Amino acid sequence: MVYDLPNRDCNAHASNGEICCKYNSDGTCDYSYSGTCDDGLNEYMTEYIDVFAEIISRFDCLVDIALVIEPDSLPNLATNLDNPHCQNSYQSYTEGISYAIDTLSAAAPHATLYLDAAHGGWLGWADNANAFVDIVR
Repeated sequence: MVYDLPNRDCNAHASNGEICCKYNSDGTCDYSYSGTCDDGLNEYMTEYIDVFAEIISRFDCLVDIALVIEPDSLPNLATNLDNPHCQNSYQSYTEGISYAIDTLSAAAPHATLYLDAAHGGWLGWADNANAFVDIVR
């Protein structure tokens, strides 16, 4: 399970991660911050994905590896683009997931990677499905 994007779950805050685009003084995410997520993405890439990739690279071809890439993240983004707390999550989610896919697949080329596309009750509505497809492109 690959699941620690900066500002994860920017709408409900029910499954917050450890990494923020910008931190509050108490270590929680400042979801109202409207700047870039460069610092959070750097932390995600170097302290989470790169470490994860190094570990799975040791087991490529030795065991079967299946990785679920950031479940709920892109569907959440598609349905919450209008939420002001999710504005800098667009950069975090799109750049972070691309980096995760590229880095993990290079580290373990025989691994199977799954990208979550939610379910019909969530993205089955035309506006949600179209927003999701636009993000994945």
